[in-house]
Amino acid sequence: MTTGSAQAPRAPELLRLAELLRYPEGSFKRKPEDSADVAQFLDEMGHLPLEGVEEIYTWTFDLNPVATQEVGWHLWGEQYERGRFLADLRATQAELGIVAVTELPDHLTILLETLARLSDPAPLFVKIGPALVKISAALEEQGNPYRHLIRGVMALGPVPSEPLPGGDCA
Repeated sequence: MTTGSAQAPRAPELLRLAELLRYPEGSFKRKPEDSADVAQFLDEMGHLPLEGVEEIYTWTFDLNPVATQEVGWHLWGEQYERGRFLADLRATQAELGIVAVTELPDHLTILLETLARLSDPAPLFVKIGPALVKISAALEEQGNPYRHLIRGVMALGPVPSEPLPGGDCA
């Protein structure tokens, strides 16, 4: 992964998606630069009180293993490869000045910050793409509002349209 001070061309969109994929702490406000995917998410969630949004978030990402935001788990489960991926990410994130205090380096919100700061995010997008496809498929099947945000992430990088055969565990 190439690091540097230059931001990915779509850094603002990646950071906006990271913001919306974090545990909710306040009301959602639409911004003029929001993508269609973000607008659809806000249309579905914007009318809910904070408690309702928190409940949907918890059900979606914390109690639903098919949509956990720990991307490496989708790719390798608890195999050695995930540990290596986490170590590599932690080193890259340290170079970029990203400090994940409460989440593992493969948490989607941290990965989006990483992608936003990489001078060439394409290799990381390709690596995590199969996990995004899996998460997206599960959320689409459930009609979950967070499906729009995952779709938005996938639209920003080279992500396959289907999971790769084999190589993933979860």
